[in-house]
This record gives sequence, C-alpha cells and structure tokens, in this order.
Amino acid sequence: MSKRVDEIGEFNLIDRITRFLPSTPMVLEGVGDDCAVLRVFDHHLLVSCDFSVEGTHFTRDTAQPEDIGWKVAAASLSDIAAMGGSPLFSLVSLSCPGSLEVAYLEKLYQGLSNLLSRFGVVVVGGDTTRSEALIGIDVTVIGEASGNRFLRRRGAQVGDVLAITGRPGMSGAGLHALQHGHEAPALTAAHLRPKPRILEGLWLSTRPNAHAMLDVSDGLFQDAGHLARPGHLGIDIHPKSLPIAPELTEYAEAHGLDPIRLALTGGEDFELLFALDANTSEETLDAFRQEFRTPITVIGAFTDEWTGVRLAGEEAEAGGFDQFLSGLSD
Repeated sequence: MSKRVDEIGEFNLIDRITRFLPSTPMVLEGVGDDCAVLRVFDHHLLVSCDFSVEGTHFTRDTAQPEDIGWKVAAASLSDIAAMGGSPLFSLVSLSCPGSLEVAYLEKLYQGLSNLLSRFGVVVVGGDTTRSEALIGIDVTVIGEASGNRFLRRRGAQVGDVLAITGRPGMSGAGLHALQHGHEAPALTAAHLRPKPRILEGLWLSTRPNAHAMLDVSDGLFQDAGHLARPGHLGIDIHPKSLPIAPELTEYAEAHGLDPIRLALTGGEDFELLFALDANTSEETLDAFRQEFRTPITVIGAFTDEWTGVRLAGEEAEAGGFDQFLSGLSD
C-alpha cells in the first residue's frame, strides 16, 4: 500500500519525487540546497522559489497584508543570502478567492515590494489564478553569485565551528505571542518583518574559511542537521552558548516557556547558520563584527564521533517544522 505524504514528511517526499527529474551540465547545484545554481555563459545564477499558503505559513487573523507580503519576500531573499549571492529579479505568483478585496492585495504587494526594493530586486513577471478560499503566494528570486563563489549546504569539515547570525527563536516566540494575544513588540516584529541577511551572506561567501552555510527556516536544530548530513558528520550544539535575546528570555519566563527550546526549534528566523574553520574563526568573527551590527556567535562544533545533531554531547529530539508533518509553525 502506498504511503501518504503526511506519513513520510517533506524531505522524504522531495527525495522520492526528484528521482524522476532530469538535469544538465549547466546545473551546478540542483534540488537539495537553498538555491539552484545554474551556469549561464560566464555567470553563476542562483534561483529559488518559496511558496506560502494561508493557514500553514500565515493567517489573516495574526498578520496585516503588508506583513504577509514582506515575509513571503523575505523567505525567498533569505535563500539567496544562504548561498552568499546578490538578488536581482523576482517572479511573483498569486492564488486567491474572487471575493478578496483588491485593496487587501494592493497592501500585500506593497509590503512585498518594500522589502524587494531594499535590495534592488525588480519584479519581472508571475501569474495569478483563482482559489476557492485561501491565499497562496509563490515568490521566485533570481540572483547571482559574487565572483562565481557561493556556499553550499555541504562542505563542513571535522573540527569546524558552527556559528549563527542574530538571535534565534525570536520569530517562534513572536508567533506564540500573536496566537495568544500577548504584547511582545520585538518578538512579533521578528516574526512578521524578518530581515534576510543578504549583505552578511555576501560577506561570508568571500571568506575561504567559510565552508558551508544555510538559512534557519525550519528551526536551528533541524537545519543544523542539513549541514552535518552531506559529510556524514555530527554537530555538538552548546545550549549555553546560544545567543538568547533578553526579550525572548523575559517572554519565556512570563509564559512558562523554555527559551532554549524556542531558540532550537522556532522556525522562520532566517538567520545564517554556517561552518567556519576553527583555526581562523576568531579572526573572521572579529572582522564580521567590525563590518556589521548583526550579532554573530559560535554555538557548536562539527565532529566525526557521531552523525546527526546533539546538545552538549547528548542525543536529543529537539524537533523543527515540517510542511507535511506539522501544522502552522509552533
């Protein structure tokens, strides 16, 4: 008997269906990374799409249309950041019920445009179609690898340190606040208006001691596994090293939540998680701090003593978001 999609989950589904897809030598990186990397003459193009559906990725009850537009753009821009590229063009496709007010969609597209324009991205096309009840938005972003150098998910080495930008868990806590009607401006802003780390990703891609990178979309713990798996490595995350924002700690204490768990499993932070050569990591971190105001923190290390992700050397099931095994991110 054939299994259902909600029995195997998102990543197993991708593995199953990609068996049937052709490729060409122009494809330098295909299915399985944050972006496809295509060789077109002397350029390496980065292409990513991100499809957001009402009820799974956003609700009209907890987000204004401008916020929805901003966030769906951020998700695709963050994929370009994860490879260390520069975004150039976008295609936006929309499905919506015919009863939806035009003014609502105008506000949604204004929010989307506000973020894309910050990085000089031009919308050059897309598609529209009717749905029965829910809004669906697909944002494709086409970018370019700077100097044809880009960072993949694979490439981490034994002894590398694991580092992250920003303060993970704030978006997940912001979602909790929105769902429960709690006042937490910094957290809800992190959830509704995330900041894709385009400039930081570009900078890191120029560093030869940066070996692999991705963006945190499904939760730090789960996404860290994507860096470890290609090399059959393990990662030891140091929970005490996680850069927990004071606002997150305060909110967690007030509502009986675990800030460490929020930092490990909260999705849609869109921070960069990357592997750095341990011998030169401090020099790189110092240079990064001089260049950006974005926090940057070493939170773990790669090892060949085991495979998968552990917390302080102990096996753990910290979880994360799966499109088919989960409902709305929590």
